[in-house]
Amino acid sequence: MNRWIYILLSVGLMSALSFSETNQETAGVSPPLEITGTFSVLNPNRLVLSSREYKVSYSKNFLGISAFQLGVGFPLKTRLTQFEFYPFARVGYARNQGSYSMISQSGEISEADVTLNWVPLTAGLRTEYRIPGFNLIRPFLVTAGGAEWLKQTSSNPGVSENFWIPFYNIGLGLSFSDSPNNPSSGFGGFSFSMNFQNGLKRDQQANSFSYDLTVHFFL
Repeated sequence: MNRWIYILLSVGLMSALSFSETNQETAGVSPPLEITGTFSVLNPNRLVLSSREYKVSYSKNFLGISAFQLGVGFPLKTRLTQFEFYPFARVGYARNQGSYSMISQSGEISEADVTLNWVPLTAGLRTEYRIPGFNLIRPFLVTAGGAEWLKQTSSNPGVSENFWIPFYNIGLGLSFSDSPNNPSSGFGGFSFSMNFQNGLKRDQQANSFSYDLTVHFFL
């Protein structure tokens, strides 16, 4: 299943790039750079991190945690007049501290104060659809993948550990802009989306969804 998801993401990105090469050579104009800032509210469906000595469950007390992501990308000019493709890369950060339930390898249940730092590294493709005769609002689909670094720290021995978890991400949203076809204006509008993220490491449970508000700028 995960292999097919990676294949679909790769095919989608390569298709967009191949569509853009011909038009960019014809136009002879390099695309503008898109800078994005995203405020996210994270809601884990399931977040259980397993170290060598403990399993720490964050799902119940980790709802509604704010995060920020900074991204860079560029629009691709294609032959598909109703669609626009935006390859992107972004990095984010969130932090949470609280008392969490832990299960030791021997099955004993306890609680401890734990701090969790979260840094996701993401690359993907945003596909926007132009509604004929109405450019103010554009629905879009995000397909992405990457890896998240989770740093778990506690004063309790055996709890502190670092985790790298690969993931894939699927998102749906709406983009709002009064000048979507004029990147030279500098401001690219804003967008609202809901994203579902699923971790791909079998020994770690990291599934979540988020509500994202993004501001777009062009350089």
